[in-house]
Amino acid sequence: MLNLVSLNLGPFGSIWPASLIWAACGWANQGPNAVVGLILFGLGLWVDLLTGGPLGAWAVVALVAHALTMLTARFSTAMASTPMGSAAVTGLFFLIAAFILSISSGKGFNVLAILVPIVSAVVVYPWVAPWFDLSEDEA
Repeated sequence: MLNLVSLNLGPFGSIWPASLIWAACGWANQGPNAVVGLILFGLGLWVDLLTGGPLGAWAVVALVAHALTMLTARFSTAMASTPMGSAAVTGLFFLIAAFILSISSGKGFNVLAILVPIVSAVVVYPWVAPWFDLSEDEA
């Protein structure tokens, strides 16, 4: 919903975070899970519908970022050691997936317009990370 607020920085796009990164990153520590995949897909479709983008584009980007974050976490324990590091890796995968999607669709790719929301999502993630913790541990 934050992506719909019309607060723009001109060529830099919206300053609101690409909040799908939070879900893709936060739920990656649970490992492969069909329910999480379906929820991410649904959230991506919702973002597509709200923003008028091609249907399924953000769903694919979120799923690719989620899958690659899970894969990276298996091979690198240092990546998962801090929420900021984990979110940065997810943000990088999110950027790569968005780039590939825009190139394959034949549209131009405005790096600044997607980079600003990704950076703001990564910076804010340590504060919102507890909302995306699906572990069953109770404090």
